[in-house]
This record gives sequence, structure tokens and C-alpha cells, in this order.
Amino acid sequence: MVNLEAKEELLQITKLISFSIRFITFDWGLISKIAGKLFSLLYILITVFLTVNNIQISVEHENIFEVCLGICTTIGLGIHFTKVLTMCYYEDEIVQLFKWIEDFYLNNSEPILAKLRAESLYNTLWILKLFFKFYISSILLVINYAIIYYYIYDIQVINVPWMPKPFNVYFQIIIYCSFTLIYGIPIICFGCMGIIFIGILKFFNESIALLGEKATRDELLLILHKLHCEVYEKFCIYENILSFSIFFDFFFNTTSIIGLMLMIRLYPTLNILYIFIATLVSQLLIYCIFGQFIFTETEKIPESLYMTKWYDLNREDRRALLLMMMMSSRPFGLKTAGMYDINIVLFVKIMKLCFSYCAILYAFL
Repeated sequence: MVNLEAKEELLQITKLISFSIRFITFDWGLISKIAGKLFSLLYILITVFLTVNNIQISVEHENIFEVCLGICTTIGLGIHFTKVLTMCYYEDEIVQLFKWIEDFYLNNSEPILAKLRAESLYNTLWILKLFFKFYISSILLVINYAIIYYYIYDIQVINVPWMPKPFNVYFQIIIYCSFTLIYGIPIICFGCMGIIFIGILKFFNESIALLGEKATRDELLLILHKLHCEVYEKFCIYENILSFSIFFDFFFNTTSIIGLMLMIRLYPTLNILYIFIATLVSQLLIYCIFGQFIFTETEKIPESLYMTKWYDLNREDRRALLLMMMMSSRPFGLKTAGMYDINIVLFVKIMKLCFSYCAILYAFL
């Protein structure tokens, strides 16, 4: 059985994510849900307007660095907008998925799988803790470093019309501090969901190995068949939530990386540009690693089923096993816009594309 400490840690994570979703959609009970969601999206759009306004001023003053940085910032805001829009549109589905995750790990109705379930939760929680400690912390540090860097070197990215420069400087600090949460919450939500799904798929593959034990074979086969259908259904919901968000995320991240590569060629001494590009590349890499792990785990399912002692099963159980093998014969994974598989191969192609376009654009300068 899952121990009490692991249960509490899982519930703390799901409660944190539930609170984060309500926070980013302004679901505090003061205004309607729709108004709260519109306000969060409008907040980002206003920031885009202020950034574009500053780009126009920088063009007039022929400040190429701030123009390029403003364009990259606008693209980055586009990434935030698509993520927040996804969370607002699919809020109910995301909440239901996390409730299903709670039920999946805290359900004690299947004693056959209790030990494996406890081990799976322990390993998943360990990876989630690493994700929170290192990746999320590093993202927040980068944003705060950018705020301090902009303030020290008097870099202006947003501009409120008809307001003095001191006001714009401090207003920019407030805006970027707020984006620490706006940027971090979707990453926490989608990242945790991806890690948990990988853990569940790994648990399913390990459970198949128990079919070799004759004493529990008949009962376990029915449990695994139901679990396979359930996991596939929930993963389809997860993939549907992320499909177009990841597509725009990849598009905006790729264009930002090209722009930052070009800026590094023009301003090689600015260390903050290297930090920005490392952050964006790491985001693409995280998505591709998630996609690769999910594809790898689903690819193992038909092989694991075949390696069981299927020849000792009766005719009805063989049919159930064959049905599971047919369902898992085509491995599923994350896709962008439902078309392109997200894996390490895609990451390599994107990086090659970025270097190629950067070289072409730099040749025209």
C-alpha cells in the first residue's frame, strides 16, 4: 500500500497545482470565472502593447539592441499567452486529470498491484521534487536575474505612453515580477502532468510482468485491460490539451532562439543573452524528452505483453491479451498540432533549423 507520507506529498502537489490554476485564472470568488480568465489574457495583451510601443520608440532612436530585445520579448509574451489561454480553456479537463491521478495512486481496491503502485508513486515523487528544485527554481532565477540586469544597465523593454521614464522603470519591474508567476504556473502544471504520465506508463509496463504468476493471472489480466483503456483515454485528453499549445510554443521558441542567436553574433559580450537562449533551448528539450519517454514506454507495451506466458492462458484470456496488443501496436506520444511527433529527433531538427536561419540572416546584415 502507498504509505501516508507519499499520499500527503502527492496531495500537496495536486493542491498546489489546483491553487495555481485558480490563481492564474483569477478564480478567487470575487468575479465570475469567465471575467477572471479574460482579465488574465488581457493582462498579457496589454504587456504586448506596451512592449510594441517601446519597440517603436527604440526604432525612432535607432537603438538596435532594444529593438531586437523587444521583438524577442514580444514573441516570448506570445508563448505566455498561448499557455495561459490553454489553461483557461481546458481548466476543467486539467482539474479532472489531476483528480484522476489522485484516485489512481490512492486507490487501494487492487491489492495485487499495491506494491508496484507504491514504488511507482515513490519514484514519481522523487522526479517531481527534482523538477521543482532545479528546473522551476532555475526558471524563476533567470526571470529575476533579467529584472535586476535590466534595472542596472537601464534597459527599457516596455513603455507606458505619456509617462515619465522613472515610472516606466519601476512599472517594468512590477510587470516582470508578476510574470514570474504567469510564466512558472503553466510550466509547473504541464510539467508535473507529463512526469506523472511517464510514471504511470512505466508502472503499467511493470504490471504486465506479473502476468507470469499463475496464481494472479486471470484476475490481473482483466485489471490491466481496464487500466490500459483508462490510461489511453486520459492520455488522449492530455495530448488534446497540449496539442496546439505545444505547436505555438515550439514556433515562438524557435523564432526567439533564432533572434537571440543573431543578437549574440551582434553583441557577443552580453552574458544575459546566453542565459536567455539556454532557458529557451531547455524548454524545447524538456518537451522533447517528455515526448521521447512517453513514446518509449508505450512502445514497450506490445513487447511486454508478448513476453508473458500467453500460451498458458485460456481462449477468453488470449482474446483479451490479443485485443490489448492490437490497441498498443501503434505507440502513442505527444504531437504538435496533432501532426508532428515530439521527440529528440524533432529537437535536433529544430536546432539545425535555428543555426541555418541565423547564418542566413547574419549574412544579410
